[in-house]
Amino acid sequence: MTPRWLESLRPYWAGNGFDPRNKTLLLAVSGGCDSIALLELFHRKKLSSKLTAVHVNHRLRPDADSDQEFVEHVCRERNIPLEVEVLDPVSRPARQSLEMWGREHRYTAFAHARKKFNADFVLTAHHRDDVVETFCLRIWRGTGFSGLAGIPFQRAGGIVRPLLPIRKTDLAEWLSSLGTTWREDGSNTDESIPRNWVRHQLLPEWRKKESDLDERIFRLTQDISGLQPSWHHWSNATYPVDEVISRGGIPMEWLRDGETDASLLRRLLPLIGIEKPSPEVLAEIDRQAQEQSQGLKVRVDEARVLCEKNGVLVSLRITQPAKRTLGQGSKRIKV
Repeated sequence: MTPRWLESLRPYWAGNGFDPRNKTLLLAVSGGCDSIALLELFHRKKLSSKLTAVHVNHRLRPDADSDQEFVEHVCRERNIPLEVEVLDPVSRPARQSLEMWGREHRYTAFAHARKKFNADFVLTAHHRDDVVETFCLRIWRGTGFSGLAGIPFQRAGGIVRPLLPIRKTDLAEWLSSLGTTWREDGSNTDESIPRNWVRHQLLPEWRKKESDLDERIFRLTQDISGLQPSWHHWSNATYPVDEVISRGGIPMEWLRDGETDASLLRRLLPLIGIEKPSPEVLAEIDRQAQEQSQGLKVRVDEARVLCEKNGVLVSLRITQPAKRTLGQGSKRIKV
């Protein structure tokens, strides 16, 4: 049975330069509805010359091993080669969030499997609901122009999101019509997780008042995505990397001109050693730059601080204070 939305995908793929024909494709399969729909679509419709799959077991949930067994069974039934990567949560650095740790290791596993199978593309099952939720989360947490583009159709490493315009309900309905089952992630109901709160609380209420909300947000993200090349050209010309390097920091006049949003800061800060600034750090840089004529100082984490020095913003390491004993019977304090 051909899904009714498949024909709408073909021109979308073509417009984004994606042609799966005569390609070796690596499918990222978690076992959930979205990834199983991705697998079924490319397997049943013979959309490529060769399919392989990769499953990452994060070992973060009690049923993670059962998910892995399910994916192994699905791929075995369809004669699709499968690479399984099992992670060790104990190896996560103490300061790194579980979300970031899992994301980094997933994409590392995808890169290894792509090389092993000599795949042209790695396909993930992101869909329109993911785009809408990501857009809302970025507005909530704070974002710049680039962040408003949501989830890109393609990213570095040959990653492609072929289902991006399709609603999750459409994927689930198609799988149900086929009699194909999938695994449910119990953590998706935990509303202490921001994305789940957006999914289960914010968006349902918003949709009651705006029935075409998802379509409008998706269209907006696509428009912004199309403007990205022009934006990058402008930002590179207006805030050149060479000047940051030659002056040894980010010129403070750039930060105080009212034009440097979060997207620009995310491009500039890695040049001075801050690879992944938090939204809070970005907001504080902007606040101080606009409110203070000099002396900007923003703490990044336990080890680094951003300071204004000689007219540029630089990153400095915080040295641990030495311990000094004040004498017998006294308390040991840090000075």
